[in-house]
Amino acid sequence: MELVYKKAGRIELIRYRDNKRFLKNGVVQSLAPRITNNTVNLADGNSAMDLTFSSGKAAQITVNLNSFQPSLYAALVAGDVTDGSNVAIRKIEENTIPSASPYTVTLTKTPVNGSIVIHNEDDSPFVSVGSSPAIGQYSVSANVVTFNSADAGKEVIIAYDVSSTARRMQLSADANNDVFRLIVAGEAVLKKDEGTTKLDAITFDRVMPTGEIPWPTRQKEPQGWNFTMQVLPPRPGYKVVDYVVEQ
Repeated sequence: MELVYKKAGRIELIRYRDNKRFLKNGVVQSLAPRITNNTVNLADGNSAMDLTFSSGKAAQITVNLNSFQPSLYAALVAGDVTDGSNVAIRKIEENTIPSASPYTVTLTKTPVNGSIVIHNEDDSPFVSVGSSPAIGQYSVSANVVTFNSADAGKEVIIAYDVSSTARRMQLSADANNDVFRLIVAGEAVLKKDEGTTKLDAITFDRVMPTGEIPWPTRQKEPQGWNFTMQVLPPRPGYKVVDYVVEQ
């Protein structure tokens, strides 16, 4: 039976520390499992060819995702995740003070009191006042920022906190990597008959995140992200890799 893969498949992670399952992991672009046969060479003084011996195996799986799942990312870097209300989230906006009255800028969100910082195009700060701002000053009411007429037409950068219900991920300096069981579930078609689909699944008994785990690059064109899992020795009585496919 010869198989052709036309779909990436899906992943399921079970964290051994608390048996927490990660199933909603985003849009999968590709999954690339690989097993490496490691060898060691010994010089043969009577031959031009060295002696080669097996020195074990290594296995990894690289997961490429096209959407970002913060909870999965936190699990991979051993971060702590909490949900809460009234969480401060920083927002930065760029605007221009109107050239005619009223000399006000309306923010897209209502800022937390005392959180606003405003700089001009030379990166010099404006000063907050209660009312009737002079040149280089501003006042705030709800989400409306008022400036002096002498500052009309100036570009401003406004940073402030927004209070919202949010999910927070925090990473401590002494966090250790977690170990997971990883299941790759998917399907393939027969090479000789594309209309015949065969389910298959690969189970890696113990894996651990390894190497760089990047956030998606932030730019105009949407970007994906990826991570690699190093396969570890299995639990007693289990196999390193267990692959099953429909007959």
